[in-house]
Amino acid sequence: MDAKILINGKEVRLKDYPKRVLYNLLVGYVKSLNLEEEPREIEVYVKLKEEDCRKS
Repeated sequence: MDAKILINGKEVRLKDYPKRVLYNLLVGYVKSLNLEEEPREIEVYVKLKEEDCRKS
């Protein structure tokens, strides 16, 4: 099992529990999509809107 998060290109160190949660969340979501082939690797990209980046 391998799962990681990169923020602005830098890896966030995850302890075992958050890593397992992230892994299971993404794998479960992707498997629910009824794809034609079994996923071997999943990549997720999220770019925040500028207004979401502003501090309150």
